[in-house]
Parts: sequence; C-alpha cells; structure tokens
Amino acid sequence: MQIPRQFPLTILLMSLAASPVIAQEIADEPADMPDIAADEFDRGTPMRSTNGFTRAAEKGDYETAAEYLDLRNLRGDATELTGVQLARRLFVITKRANWVDIDELVDHPDGRRNDNLPDYRDSIGVVMDEGKEVRLLMQKVPRGDGVFIWKVSNATVSLIPELYEEYGYPEVVEDIRRKLPSGVLLGLELFKWVIVLIVAVSIYALVFLLALIIRRMVGDSGTVSRRRVFRFLAVPFGIWVTLMTIHTTATWLGRGETAEELQRVSPLTILITVWVAFATINLFRDIYSEHLQKIGRPGALVLLQPAGNAVKLLVLIVALLVYLDKLGINITTVLAGLGVGGIAVALALQKPLEDVFGAITLYAQQPIKVGDFCRIGTTLGTIESIGLRTTRIRTLKNTLIAAPNARVASEPIDNISARQRILYWPKLRLGYDTTPEQIRSVLEGIREMLANHERVSQDDYRVRFKEISEDALLIEVYVNLETRAWTEYLELVEELNLRFLEIVASAGTNLALPAQTLHIEGDSEAVELKD
Repeated sequence: MQIPRQFPLTILLMSLAASPVIAQEIADEPADMPDIAADEFDRGTPMRSTNGFTRAAEKGDYETAAEYLDLRNLRGDATELTGVQLARRLFVITKRANWVDIDELVDHPDGRRNDNLPDYRDSIGVVMDEGKEVRLLMQKVPRGDGVFIWKVSNATVSLIPELYEEYGYPEVVEDIRRKLPSGVLLGLELFKWVIVLIVAVSIYALVFLLALIIRRMVGDSGTVSRRRVFRFLAVPFGIWVTLMTIHTTATWLGRGETAEELQRVSPLTILITVWVAFATINLFRDIYSEHLQKIGRPGALVLLQPAGNAVKLLVLIVALLVYLDKLGINITTVLAGLGVGGIAVALALQKPLEDVFGAITLYAQQPIKVGDFCRIGTTLGTIESIGLRTTRIRTLKNTLIAAPNARVASEPIDNISARQRILYWPKLRLGYDTTPEQIRSVLEGIREMLANHERVSQDDYRVRFKEISEDALLIEVYVNLETRAWTEYLELVEELNLRFLEIVASAGTNLALPAQTLHIEGDSEAVELKD
C-alpha cells in the first residue's frame, strides 16, 4: 500500500494495531500464548515497543526513546552518535520519510509469523532512500537479565545517519533547533513553533504587500468595489493563505501524535475555508452588481442575492461532509439520504423551481425590464417588478396582474418600450373632385415638410398616391418618428396631422367623407341619391 511522505508513525501504528488483519491474527493465537515479559519500558512485543518509542519521542524524552534502540554492534556513522541523537533522528525520519509500504505490527511476544523473516525479526515498513527501498526492522534481543524484549534492530539503527541525510532538516532548521531550549507544546517542539510563526508572519506580510500593490495598480481606492477587493485580499484571503502555510510547514517539519490528533478533529481549517468562499461569493456579487448598475440592468440585482445564497449553501454542505469524513464518519449513508431527500424536495418544488428558472431566463436574456410597456400574450401593460416567482404587470385599466415567470418566459413578448422609433402610418382620403395638379401639390408639400422636420427619420419615410378607392383618392404616408416616449409620439402626431390639413387646404382641395352615390333609373328621369 502507498503511504504519503508526511505520515506520522504514531497514527500509522495505531491504525495498524486496530486493523482487521491484526485482530484476526490475535484471535487466531492459541490459548496458551506465552506471557508478555514484564519490562520497565514495556518492550515485550513489537507493537508495544514501537508505541513506547513514539510516546517518549513525542514528549522530547529522547533518553527514554533510546532504550527502544538496539545500540549493540553498530556500523558506519552510527557509531559516532549517542543513543539520544540516534533516537531523535529516527523520530524525525519516521515522520518525514516517504513510506512505500507499512507492515502490520502485532502485540505478541513472538512477533509476526510467516513473514519470510527470521523469528527474531519483524518488519516495520519500507521507506525510500535515494531511489532504493529500505526496510526498517524490529528485533528480539536479550535484556541484561536474559529476558528477551523487542527493540529497533541494530541494522536499522546503523542506517539512521544515511536516512537522516535525505529526510533530516536543512542546516538552517538545525541551527534554530540547537539555539533554542528543548520543549514540546501540543505535540510540536519549541523550534517548530518558532519556525511556523516566522513563516506565518512572512507569508501574511507578502499577501498584504500584494494587496497594496494591486490597489495601487487598479487606481482610485475610494471606489466601493476596489475597497472591497483590498479588504478581501488583506483579511479573509490573507488569513486563509497564512493558515494553509502553517499547515504545510507543520506537516513538513513533522507533527507529533497530539498535534496530529488536534489537526484531525479541529474544524478551524474548514471554517476558514468556508469563510473565504463566502467572502469570494460576496465580492463577485458586489462587483457584478456595480456592473449591472452601469449598463442599466438594475432588475437583475434581484437574482444575485438568492443565487449567492444557493452557492453558499452548497459550499456549507460540502464543508460539513468533508469534516464528517475527516472525523472518520462514513458519509456514504449521509449522501444516500441526501439523494433520496433531494428527489423528494425536487418533486415538491417542481413548480416553484420552474418559476425560478423562468426568472433566470428573463434576467439572462433581458427581453423585458422594469418600466417597460409591453404585450405578454394577451396582456398589455407596464412591468412593475420581476421577482423569483412572479412578474407584476400594471395594465391600462390600472389593474395589477401577477403572472408566473414560467408562463412569462414561454409567452411571445412584444416589448413596445424597446422600440428605437415609433411608426406613424396615416392615409389621407382626398375627394374625387381633386385634380391631378392638386394631388401633386399635396404630395410635394408633405414631402417637403417631412424632409425638413427634425423628429422625422430621413432614412425610410415615403409619401405615395397609392390607390383610387371606391369613395376617395388615397395618399399613404409612411414615417418613423424619432422618439420612444408614447406621450411625445402623440404630440408629434398631432403636429403632423395639423400640417397635413394645412397642406391639403393650401392645394385647394379637401378630405373626402365616406359616401356612396346610387343612381336609380325610372321611366321618366333618373334620380340621384347620395349617402
């Protein structure tokens, strides 16, 4: 099995001791298992000996930890080091080594059986040393009184200087360690606390400096969005980066059993991460709100708050599941329950969700906005509000209609307020007694008047003698007026209508009334009737 590089030996040994394989092996032991030797340092079995070494080293008591090492017949550079030095270096190696494989340690005086090792040896595990695999061993050795106990084998102890060259601390860390008094607090030695504090202060100072540089590069710090960016970088983001750096540095230095347990059960990292996630969501929401205000889409702001809250809820659920998994709780059942519950909630909220997605469509595509005069289906009126569930429309009768967003998004929408210009398309009905010269005069007068009118679009207007109908001569005027306001349009139409009447009158003719002429022929004379 693959083991991460920064894997504390204490946690490793505790987990191995509780594994089903070991439990099964212990259960298979014969009833007449030999008694475990009474020992001042509890070295009667491989597991007890390794646990004792870890407990002593955890407290910084390397003199006691050295009692768990077989210091006989050492070879190489190990002969130049004391037992205390070797114990301390071995403890550092076990916490910082790149573990390739971990072998189960048993609580039996004879050690593990059938492991292809001599009966007096048990394997702790395999670590990498310059690309080579090195197996660390426990060994059953005689105590001074002839009783056999378990210690870290002298072959493994002889390898400690070589392994420490790869997994030991850099010289600068060693200098700090040597200059500071020994001591352990919450599973971390004093020199580690000092290094973590130095790194944390340095990292936060760099983040704060980066925030200042970004504020200077962006420009005016008086604007709301820029102040929020600086506050985000300086406070939540800076604290989160500092905390992650502390975690990484402590892992690199190697944590003791107490520190590992505190890190495992502490929710601080997850809480800070959730805080940063919430702050990020709020920052993007505020910046986007200002953007929507600038481009004239304030109605979409209604959607930002609930959308942000939904994302926050998702972040909170994920954080809770991660923390439960961190505590060792099986979250499979929790996820299954959430899945079933989610289906039930989705079915219950089907209609409301349709309206919410309808609101998203309206805000995203922007076919209408608050204040627009439009026709939605058969409803004509002014949009007063666009909520998450309904769109409110004020009709021409001054009634208020609340239409579900799902229906509004699916209906044909005629947005009258979205017109850039308003079309005016009148037909002038001249009488049959109008001469061709008078018609030409009327056409030229209207064209000249439209050509000189500042509120008439000059691109597409036209005036034509279009039709000789049953009761009049029709002149059609097609003109776009440069306005979007309905009241201003009515004022322009009134002005144009008066000008049309003036032009018709100055041409010497007049408008025709709808009429029909009926000729009745009799025996004596024809009678003419006009309607």
